[in-house]
Amino acid sequence: MADIADVKDIRRLVDTFYGRVRRDSVLAPLFNDVACVDWHTHLDVMTTFWSALLLRSGRYRRNALAPHLRLFGQVAYQPSHMQRWLTLFDQSVDELFQGSLAEKSKHWARGIARNMENQIIKATASQEVCND
Repeated sequence: MADIADVKDIRRLVDTFYGRVRRDSVLAPLFNDVACVDWHTHLDVMTTFWSALLLRSGRYRRNALAPHLRLFGQVAYQPSHMQRWLTLFDQSVDELFQGSLAEKSKHWARGIARNMENQIIKATASQEVCND
């Protein structure tokens, strides 16, 4: 099995991973019913995002946290959401690739998930204080 080498590999990973997300009993309702994700656009954005991280393309120029804060402003955040996301991501990487960039992608995913989770918890806690 080869390592992640180029944007085609990243697109393959993104398509595989989000294919799982779209069918997942925990995550699909969040993406499809609450966030109403435009999948064509989202897959392109995520390919750009992961290319920026893994291939240092420098092309990603969005705020990755903002859509997640909007989502969890509508639905209560559960740690199981992020854990499921990581499980599906790791499964997708492990199914398709092996090597240093594959491992780096899983490492980055864990760091991103940890950071997002901290920011989501912080934001939702401050909303609760404001709503009391």
